[in-house]
Amino acid sequence: MEKQLERHQEAEPIVYERSNEESWLHLQQNREKRAALPHVLKDKEVPWKQGAQAYRKHYVHWGPGYHYASAPVGSMTVAKQLLPPMGKGGKHRHYNEALLYVIDGEGYELHDGVKYPFETGDLACVPTYCIHQHCNDSKNWVSVFYCTPADFFDLLGIQSTEQIEMHPNYQPPENAQVLRDEQGQVVGYKTKEGQEIRFGFNEKLQQLMDARNALSFQGEPRNNYDFYRRTLSAQISWRQSAPRIIKAKDHPWEETPMGRLKYLAHPNVPSGLLLFDAFLQELPPGGASGKHRHVSEEVHYILEGRGYDVHDGVRWEWEKDDVVFIPVNTVHQHFNSDPHSPGRFFSVQSRLYHYCGHGGFEHFADAPGWNDQTISAV
Repeated sequence: MEKQLERHQEAEPIVYERSNEESWLHLQQNREKRAALPHVLKDKEVPWKQGAQAYRKHYVHWGPGYHYASAPVGSMTVAKQLLPPMGKGGKHRHYNEALLYVIDGEGYELHDGVKYPFETGDLACVPTYCIHQHCNDSKNWVSVFYCTPADFFDLLGIQSTEQIEMHPNYQPPENAQVLRDEQGQVVGYKTKEGQEIRFGFNEKLQQLMDARNALSFQGEPRNNYDFYRRTLSAQISWRQSAPRIIKAKDHPWEETPMGRLKYLAHPNVPSGLLLFDAFLQELPPGGASGKHRHVSEEVHYILEGRGYDVHDGVRWEWEKDDVVFIPVNTVHQHFNSDPHSPGRFFSVQSRLYHYCGHGGFEHFADAPGWNDQTISAV
């Protein structure tokens, strides 16, 4: 009997953890919050603000420690930026890439000291870890629509913004003490609470990246480990040579089952972007697009016309300068309400879903007048 008791010791008390249930509840609350947000934001109702980089308005803003989402997307920050005549934004660098569609105006991008001119209709691509500045060398205002990936870079442990030069109109917070270096240049400020905010390079990171960029792998991989050595070398080369300005006028319009499209960033269209697809779409007078669904989120900036989208059976009206947001897994179709003039918009889709194994389109209906014998039209 004693031996049996030794073999069957009393079980320790069970400690229950509820992380799954807490996660389910959190996700459900987030879904409900997003479902209540509008799919169209009126540009005139979003305020302009002066930030560290430029004069801009954020439609959706995700970053470490702050979330500003007035529309149902979470994979990207979405904003509009103005550059005054002969003006420029702040010079900075970050790990995440960025895209800027030039709504109106002429100027240039300054990337790692190299000048890349742009004009209305161009797509500017800022590859990962590139010192960049947006500049206007004309007598007219420049307006751009831009997107960056959301704060998942923070989750990866590499989110950072090195503020190298402030834009000319930057003002520190009220009652802050401006900090200057020995040459009198502004290098930061101290808040009234005593907290110091410093600008400039991350010297340690700069040294690390310089050493990495000096590496090169020659020949073919001899084993699976060498595959990653070659990958590093290939990515360094890509960052240094990737196209920075995509000229819309150099790319053809395509007649597709979804309608008339012009891709500016796509796996088959080289660009300085890895995390976004970008394209223009045109709707004929009184016409419509095809109908489809994809897992990825999508954002449109309306360039011309007026019309509406239908998202999962719900109608959302839009007009020039509005921003349209398509949430994940949403069946959608675009309609032009003007019987006399075409509608046109610039669209961005996140490629992150593709890399997670959830890319591609479910196609439900062709655009009216689609002819599957027609491949493309310039």
